[in-house]
Amino acid sequence: MKILLTLLLGLVLSCPSSAFAAQKNVVASVFPVWLLLREVTRDVPDVSVGLLLPAGTGCPHDYAMTPQDRRTLARADVLVINGLGLESFLGTPEKTRDLMKPGAHLIDISRDVDGLMEEAGHEGHGHGANPHIFASPAMMAKMALSLAGQLAETDKDNAALYTENGRRAAKSCEALAGACAAAGSRLAGKGVVTQHDIFGYLVRDMGLRVDGLIQPHEGQEPSARDMLNLVRLIREKGTAAVITEPQYPDRAGQTLASETGVPCIELDPVASGPADAPFDYYETVMRENLRTLEKSLEP
Repeated sequence: MKILLTLLLGLVLSCPSSAFAAQKNVVASVFPVWLLLREVTRDVPDVSVGLLLPAGTGCPHDYAMTPQDRRTLARADVLVINGLGLESFLGTPEKTRDLMKPGAHLIDISRDVDGLMEEAGHEGHGHGANPHIFASPAMMAKMALSLAGQLAETDKDNAALYTENGRRAAKSCEALAGACAAAGSRLAGKGVVTQHDIFGYLVRDMGLRVDGLIQPHEGQEPSARDMLNLVRLIREKGTAAVITEPQYPDRAGQTLASETGVPCIELDPVASGPADAPFDYYETVMRENLRTLEKSLEP
């Protein structure tokens, strides 16, 4: 009996558990994609969700991959990206797949999403679409459904659960989008100057207008001439506010506000956030953005 027990114990120790062997490693490229991925994979068995870039990175236009990033990609069964050129550090889809294990899947959650906008001051973003779709709850709702559908294609055993989660996430984002539209109807087409073109979709959804950008090309600080032109533009167009982001210094925005008398307000596009963000993080931040806009722009 002792010999039999020893043999059985050795067999168990020498073989990985079926749960571990079936574990699927699903990785999101950036923070807002990770927030959505957690929602759509919630309660799906044997799925581990990870994040490629650190949660506080922000928009990764100038990001360069690290050896740790390459190791993460090499272990991923599924990589979920925002798409539209946001993850330019990954290179082409073919190059990205070369960094992953054979048979791994690459999911682009902007696939089949309608309502895309051209990026203002476009330079080097693939086909020119504004990649900052995550800053719009209406677009996030569409991405939730796209993500759920593509995950269901890769994991048919759990397709129904992905679909249910995707619909729930989309419904939550659609409610947020409705609140944005309602607030926009009260703000009567007011104009704003933004840090860069990250709020284009949100401004469109609210029926507002973007009068100008502090940084037409992200990471490029405005010159003295640029600032003078923005001051003149704000005065000519009757711009209602200058919008900055927590990911960037607000010096230029505060200067414009001081020179023109319009308020300088900070909105968070949720491009980055805490590594332990709760599940309602996106909704909480977006509703705070709405309160800030209403307080600053309503008559």
